[in-house]
Amino acid sequence: MCGIASAIGVRDPDRVVASMSRALAHRGPDDDGMRRLSGRDGVPLGAMAHRRLSILDLTPAGHQPMVSSNGRYVIAFNGEIYNFRALRAELERSGARFTSDGDTAVLLEGWLRFGPAFVQRLDGMFAFALWDEWNRSLYLARDPVGIKPLYYAVVGRGILVASEVRGILASQVVPAQIDSRALAGYLTFGSVPEPETIISDVRALPAGSVKCFDATNATFKEVARVPLVQPGAEQDLVSDRATAVELVRASLERSIDRHLVSDVPVALFLSGGIDSSVIAALAARRSGTTLDGFTVSFSDSRFDESAVARKLARRHGIHHHLIPLGDEDLLAALPRAFAAMDQPTLDGINTYVVSEAVRAHGTKVVLSGLGGDELFAGYPSFRRARTLARYARIPVPARRIAARIVASMGGVRGAKVALGLRSGLPGDAAYLASRTLFGSRQVGELCGARALATEGAPRDLSVLRQVSWRELTGYMRNTLLRDSDVFSMAHALELRVPFLDRDVISAAFQADDALKLSRGVTKPLLVDATDDLLPADVWDRPKQGFVLPFASWLHGALAAEVTATLGDADRVRSLGLNPNEVRAVWSAFIRGRAGVTWSRPWALFALLRWAAAHGIGTVDESEPEVTEAAAP
Repeated sequence: MCGIASAIGVRDPDRVVASMSRALAHRGPDDDGMRRLSGRDGVPLGAMAHRRLSILDLTPAGHQPMVSSNGRYVIAFNGEIYNFRALRAELERSGARFTSDGDTAVLLEGWLRFGPAFVQRLDGMFAFALWDEWNRSLYLARDPVGIKPLYYAVVGRGILVASEVRGILASQVVPAQIDSRALAGYLTFGSVPEPETIISDVRALPAGSVKCFDATNATFKEVARVPLVQPGAEQDLVSDRATAVELVRASLERSIDRHLVSDVPVALFLSGGIDSSVIAALAARRSGTTLDGFTVSFSDSRFDESAVARKLARRHGIHHHLIPLGDEDLLAALPRAFAAMDQPTLDGINTYVVSEAVRAHGTKVVLSGLGGDELFAGYPSFRRARTLARYARIPVPARRIAARIVASMGGVRGAKVALGLRSGLPGDAAYLASRTLFGSRQVGELCGARALATEGAPRDLSVLRQVSWRELTGYMRNTLLRDSDVFSMAHALELRVPFLDRDVISAAFQADDALKLSRGVTKPLLVDATDDLLPADVWDRPKQGFVLPFASWLHGALAAEVTATLGDADRVRSLGLNPNEVRAVWSAFIRGRAGVTWSRPWALFALLRWAAAHGIGTVDESEPEVTEAAAP
């Protein structure tokens, strides 16, 4: 896991890239490198830098930016390619020779022989920038799930690229102006939906995309794409439970084997919930060595799952570490977390805290249970979608009348039910009803803009697959994965997500919807595939999750600070927000108004604290380009 930065076609690229690289130093404390980029004629065109966290090939041979054997390509790579050894063996049979034992060299030589098409052969999480000296072109690529981030800004006839938005801002080429459409997107979902970012002119490279910036013509276009779900996903559905269970178990075992590939020890996040327990149990069985597992314990029993985690660790011989955290520890970490936050987010503080504690033990790689809920119907959105599918059978005129009646009753719940009644796509409607933070009318009142409409799920997917697709490409990509990358890498900790392996995704999408929901069991397909691994306590307990006590903080320890922050009219106005509406949200929460949970005032507080930590406080004055909102 690393940090990359590059600049092409800008003034003084060495200085610009050096500044960007310094801003990303936390991502790679083990080594750093920088290289000038030129064309075949030797005329300087830009520069590329790399910050290295050494996981594979710990020797100097893994230094980056790395140059291909024929001198044509230069690469800066972030991530891990888990099937690199099989790819290397294949390349060696065709005559390739390697001086590094790592995955970056394999990618470089594979690109030399197959070009952008080689990206489709990669199993792993990755983002990279690759310079083609002969064609004066910069290629950017990102894995199809979007596990690893990559951002760019096209400036004049040049381009800037970095692993984090603040890396691009450190160039001082792009102004730190908030994008009003992205701000509306943040208010709608609690994070900015890709490919937008909170900063005007900075964009996220789409997941699964390979794009090429031609430095000669100053053009930027997509040249290849790797889909999240292969076309025809509905054609080979598995309705037999035993067959589906076998496919899921086999895919998980293959994924764990891949995610254990490392030249440094691999550890485990072990919360005590189903998903992290499945990953921990499989990893302990298949690693051939004793693994370290880390569990955060809370004094408040409502949030503490350490007893179950301890039992699982004992069963599988995991060396268990308890990390006790009290309110004082968590609150003390908030300023550091806001300083590490790359874009404003409703979530992620928990990942910052646990990553900080785990890295203090000397750990560099950890496996996480992210993805289990999205693939195996663990969220309420899946059950809501099944209910909405019944509404979809009602004639459209009747549904519209019912939606108006329900909406007129007011309240958040009524708005969500009305959304489901109006929509003919129950999977999309269920996702939006579950993930909407502020409705479109309130977003307009808060910031005067409307968010970009998010992309709907493919219509050829079944109802529960639609929800999986939306959860994976929305909440997972824009919130969970982005926060996990930023907050783990703030401590130079590599976080791996075995559930998001493409084999596991494929197995989950192959299983018929009827196998994924049960009245008495959460995630029944995953339970059946792994029930021999875990104690009954894991299955029988209600879903809890790693949630910090935000509500009690807002009413208690943070109340004065939040009141002052949200009441600072000049500061609020500088971010493009309406001070009166912001105060109204805080007041509604304090008064206990129905439907106003902690998440709304916290999202506003997090936005203001993020902006203050990074010296950001202006909004672009351009008209929003999109007038469709994605929420009720």
